[in-house]
Amino acid sequence: MCVGLIQTDSFAQTTGKTFGNEVTFVSPPHLRIVSSDSVNGKPKFDYFLLSKVKLSGFYDISGGLQGLESFPVDLIDVWGTNNANRFSMTMRQTQIRLRGQSETTLGTLIGYLEGDFGYYALRLRHAWVDFEFIHFGQDWSFFGDKDIWPNTLDWESPTPGVWNRTTELIFYFPVAGDDRVDIGLGAPKSGNYASTDFTPVFNWSLQKLPDVIAAYKLTAPFGHLRVTAVFRNLSYKADTVEKSVPGYGATFSGLIRTSDVLPSAIQFQVVAGAGIARYVSSFANYNYDVLPTGSGEMESATTISGWAAYEHYLSKQWHFNLVGGFTLFRTDTVNRYTIPRTEYIVTDGKISLNMLYGTANLMYDPIPNMVFGLEYNLGYKNASYEGNISSPEGVVPALAKSRPAHRISFGFFFDF
Repeated sequence: MCVGLIQTDSFAQTTGKTFGNEVTFVSPPHLRIVSSDSVNGKPKFDYFLLSKVKLSGFYDISGGLQGLESFPVDLIDVWGTNNANRFSMTMRQTQIRLRGQSETTLGTLIGYLEGDFGYYALRLRHAWVDFEFIHFGQDWSFFGDKDIWPNTLDWESPTPGVWNRTTELIFYFPVAGDDRVDIGLGAPKSGNYASTDFTPVFNWSLQKLPDVIAAYKLTAPFGHLRVTAVFRNLSYKADTVEKSVPGYGATFSGLIRTSDVLPSAIQFQVVAGAGIARYVSSFANYNYDVLPTGSGEMESATTISGWAAYEHYLSKQWHFNLVGGFTLFRTDTVNRYTIPRTEYIVTDGKISLNMLYGTANLMYDPIPNMVFGLEYNLGYKNASYEGNISSPEGVVPALAKSRPAHRISFGFFFDF
């Protein structure tokens, strides 16, 4: 079984990546309690409290994201014209992490709690327990890959990725050496749309079944590769009749080390499916999962997304990151929806969303657990509509708008 390890390692980094069963540090936390007794050759218990203090600064050049501290490309308002510059700084991505590991006669028991100050108060990010082959609680969904993390200054992660924190029950088993199989259930999600791109007319129903997820991770000397699949049952109401449509998707991700001495690496993830938009950060957890068709039924919407990152260490202190990604969203014919900000009404129309994301940064680690960084962020969004579009000019068959966003970011963070 996968056991928890807490140790120093040449590949350890001071980043926003959350912890898993195995934990490595550049140097151990100051607030740490380790038992002098041992069980099975390991300390009976090992607890630590880690603070990740982070100053985030940014200067918005254009794109209309001035009111946001992260860089969500999906929230670029393609109809907006406000390109006012803004400088701001915040400490709200500062994190507090508490981890406990106990050795029992039955195996290793691990508990983990993580929060930040994202909403002007302590916000729960992760809370999970792991014992032998069972993992339960709120964590990054295992439909994604928590063992990859592009080293960006924005810890909300690149928007094209599967970065969905949700409650799950997972059973995992080792196979073929260090490889692993995961099978489990995820909490379903339903609710109303909150989109800047379109507003369909339909009613969600209470969800009846959990999301079913499976994953296989291959571990090798170069790093790892991982494939996952999800099946969903998406319930809705047609008038007063409850119905459902399937949702399904898959991911392929991995990490490939490019140095035996420094933690330089290539990371990537590709996701595709229908009815799985809630898992993709490009949609900020909105329910772009099913839409009403021209026949009055519902249909799962297609989502394709992916990103790749390369981090290169020039030395033990200087390193840079290049990250790029895309998201594509497509629907078949939707019976009726409105386009926010214009209030145009569209009947029997289709929707296409295309988004691009890019980041380049340079980081300097003057001492262990401290990082200074400078970053450039680029976003691009295109929204296209087809159908019978009622506009001030009359009914038109198609409409498209696009807009880029540019930002300069900087960050200072320290772990203790």
